[in-house]
Amino acid sequence: MDQRAGPRLLLSTGSLFHLALPDIAEIAALSGFQGLELIVNDPLMAPGPGMAAVDAICPIRSLHAPFRHLNRWGGLPDSWQATVDLANSLPLARNVTLHPPEGSGTFAAGARWFSRATDLHLLLNALGRVRLSLENLPWPPVQPFGREPLGALLDLCRSKSLGLTLDVCHLGVSGRDPLDVLERVPDELLRNMHFSDARGFQEHLLPGQGDLPLAGVLERLAERGYSGYITLEVQPGALPSTQTEIVIRLAELREWMEQCLARRTQEATL
Repeated sequence: MDQRAGPRLLLSTGSLFHLALPDIAEIAALSGFQGLELIVNDPLMAPGPGMAAVDAICPIRSLHAPFRHLNRWGGLPDSWQATVDLANSLPLARNVTLHPPEGSGTFAAGARWFSRATDLHLLLNALGRVRLSLENLPWPPVQPFGREPLGALLDLCRSKSLGLTLDVCHLGVSGRDPLDVLERVPDELLRNMHFSDARGFQEHLLPGQGDLPLAGVLERLAERGYSGYITLEVQPGALPSTQTEIVIRLAELREWMEQCLARRTQEATL
């Protein structure tokens, strides 16, 4: 990842997906975020002047590969290839987040392709700076059969030389304590964190609207010296309606995140 003292705070474009990308980039920049995680949800999101213009407003540092309507790209491998091609074209892009493909239904063919792939970075022609990471999805509260989900996911990341994007609200709706899970994730695997709150089965809430120990998560990351990405990924309905109000609210959240990270760092130096 980028060589710097601490993590970079990103805004997921999914938090404002109802707006045009240049407007989202402007809001993120005005709110003080250091970059965007681009949700790739349209084949028109491709290398070219349009994406370069968005990147100039607020740098796209991470991308999220498509996870719906994959037939619009021709299937899962083509959708991942298109995302990596776009990441290669963006000078500050360092990460591509992938959903582990399911093995049934419309995802079956993609899951078989993924299971056979041994070097995804080479297969997808990812530049050396562009790394790939798998995201944890919501897990059943109890696993009576099969392997424990976190251990299986970490083993999958290791076996395919992939990183991990840890989504804390997915942990919350799965009945997992993010702090306990974080203790089990090795530093070398953690590349990105999707950051939002959860309560019950409600996810992607604004920090403070749910039950997750988000301040503790940030403090623990700072204590570990984490220098990857922390991506605020909330539902659009949780934010105000006007651009001015959105900027104010997002800036408040970004400042709170920075304060939590700095508090633990300062305590560690005393």
